[in-house]
Amino acid sequence: MKKLFFLIVILSIIAILFLLSDNTAYARAFNNDFETGDLTDWEEKTGDAFDFQPTYGDNPTARNRGQPSNHQGDWWLGLAERYQGPDKGAKLGQNPGDMQQDANGNVAPDAPQGTLTSIKFEIVGVTMNFLIGGGNRAWGTAEPCCVNLVINGKVERTITGESHETMKRKEWDVSDLKGKIAQLVVVDSSSGGWGHPNFDDVHQANASGKNIPWDQILAVDARGKLAVSWAQMKKYYK
Repeated sequence: MKKLFFLIVILSIIAILFLLSDNTAYARAFNNDFETGDLTDWEEKTGDAFDFQPTYGDNPTARNRGQPSNHQGDWWLGLAERYQGPDKGAKLGQNPGDMQQDANGNVAPDAPQGTLTSIKFEIVGVTMNFLIGGGNRAWGTAEPCCVNLVINGKVERTITGESHETMKRKEWDVSDLKGKIAQLVVVDSSSGGWGHPNFDDVHQANASGKNIPWDQILAVDARGKLAVSWAQMKKYYK
C-alpha cells in the first residue's frame, strides 16, 4: 500500500512538472570564449584550419613574435597556432609557440584553410563585441580571412584583423537585426601571407554597453524554439 502511495505521489509530481514546463525557459551557456578548451557550440567545421583549435596561452609571445595575442582567459582561436595546452598539447608533442604545418610537416602558419560555424542564437542586443586579429583579407575578396555574422545564409556583418597577431576589441551595430536568428562563421580561405584570423570572447551588449549573459540569450523553451542538440544540452546539464 505504501509503495502504491509513493508511486502515485511521484507520478503526480512528474505530471505537475511537465505541465509547468510547458512555457518554462531553460538557460544554457555558450562557448563564446572557447574556455571549454574545445569547439563545443562551434560544431560545423570544414577543412583543416581548425584541427588544432582552440589554442592555449599567448603563443605569439612564446615564440618571441613581439605581438602578444591579447586573448581573454586561456583559450582562443589563433589559426596560425598549433598548441593545445599543457595536457592535450603535451600528449601530442606540441610546445608553446608551435605553428601550423603543411602536408609535409613543414612550418606553414597560413597553409590550412576552412570554416567554423557557431550554433544559432537570437540577436537581442544593440551591439556585438569581440576580440579580432590576424590577417586583413576581407569577405568578398578572392581569399577572405574574416569573421561573418550570417542570417538565413546572408552575410550581414563581417570583419577582419589588421595584419597583426594582437587582437583588438571591436564591435558591430546589430540594432537593426534584433529578433533575428544568426550564426557566427569564422572563415580562413587563404594560404598566403597573413592568411589566418584570430578570434575570441564574443558578446552581445545592450544600449548601455553592458554585455548580456549568453545564458539569457540562449534560453530555450520546453518546445525547443531554438535548435539545440542533445549533445549540446548535456554538456551543460549533467
